[in-house]
Order: sequence, then structure tokens, then C-alpha cells
Amino acid sequence: MIIERLSTGVQGLDEKMEGGLPKGSVTLITGKTGTGKSAFCSSFLYAGAMRGEPGVYITAEQREEDIKGDIRSMFGWDFEVLEKSNLVKFIVIKPVFPGKAITGEELARLIKLYIFDLSQKIENAVKETHAKRLVLDSVSIIEMFIKDEYLCRVAMMQLTDKLRELGVTSLLTGTIPEATEALSGGGIIEFIVDAIIKLDFVPVAEEFKRTLTIRKMRRTDHSIYIHPFDFTDTGLKVIEIK
Repeated sequence: MIIERLSTGVQGLDEKMEGGLPKGSVTLITGKTGTGKSAFCSSFLYAGAMRGEPGVYITAEQREEDIKGDIRSMFGWDFEVLEKSNLVKFIVIKPVFPGKAITGEELARLIKLYIFDLSQKIENAVKETHAKRLVLDSVSIIEMFIKDEYLCRVAMMQLTDKLRELGVTSLLTGTIPEATEALSGGGIIEFIVDAIIKLDFVPVAEEFKRTLTIRKMRRTDHSIYIHPFDFTDTGLKVIEIK
């Protein structure tokens, strides 16, 4: 069976995973602060826009204008132009801030409403733009909000099931806390997604270098090596070691 794939937008990475991300899959892009997660996700959406594949960028932590400004300064990509061409749509999701301490059934009800509202906004945006690609940056804040492990797992399963149901190829970002070897802050989402790409920032020869590793990818014969990558004028690029 031939699996249709979408380009990651990262130069030299697609060939490490049989041509790209499986269509309709959910991938966790995870790493500590400053490893390039937002740049990776923006590259994914930009690559889609260049192919006429609309995308949705949902941000729960950063301001929309900050993301656009960072990408413009790094790669020269103007996402505002892509927005006007209906190739990219940004959605800002504000975190829930309960006015009082809540527990038990009331908390479970609030979580259910939050995930339902988030799912509805995602569905509306995907249908409005006919999106093929989607970024949710990040799931870490959702994990922080839902402290109960069982409720968090159920919520994440519902969210990823909705993304698969919509048929979009999705990237979810997760932040790894400092001084830990976990793959996400809550340690839950990595068991639910179809693929994991881990970004690192490591010292090499008195310099800091960024690397990426494909930790898992279902239905794919992927590289298991650590690959250095860099920021270039034309986007992220995997550096081949000779």
C-alpha cells in the first residue's frame, strides 16, 4: 500500500522518512526552549502554501505578530501575504483561567468544555480554509492546565482523534522541561501521536548545534540517527555528515 506523504518543509529531512509525513497523521515536534520548534512548524506551513495546500496555525502561548515577525526575520517569509491569499490562517487560543479553585466533577466539566471549544475552533478553521496542514503550538499549556493524568489522556485522545477525523496533517509542539529526558512536559502526548521528532540544542566543539531525531513514525521506515540541522536564508536545512 502506497502512503501519500506531505513535505516537512525542512530541506534534506523528507528523504529520512520515505518522502515526508504520512497524510492525515499527527506528529509531536518536541524539544526544550530555543530548539527551533516554531521555525520547524512555520516551515511546514510555508512548504504547504507554496504547493497550494492551505494551513492553520493555532497558537496558545505566543502572540501571532511575534511568530510572523520571527519568521520574517529568519527566513524572509511574509505570512501576512499568505493570509491574504487564504493559504495560512492564524488562530489565537487564550488559556483558561478559572476564577476560583475547582475540583472533581466541576473540573472535569470545565476540561470537557475547553476541549470541545478548541475542537470546534479547529474544525471551523479547517473547513473555512480547506486546510491540508495544521499546527497547534503548543500542547504543553493544555497538559499544564489538566493536572489529572487520566483526564489529560482522555482530552488528548479526543483532540488527536478530531484532527485525524478532519483529515489534516498536523504538527503539535511540546516543550521538554530543563534537566529532564522526557519527551513532553506531561509525559502523555508522546504515546498518542503517530510520530515524534525531537529537537535538541547541544554543545559541540565549544559551540552549540541544533540536532533532530525521528523518535518514532508509524507506517514509515525512518532514519534512527541524530541529524544536525541549521537555520539558512531559505529555511531549515539538515546537514549531511560526510
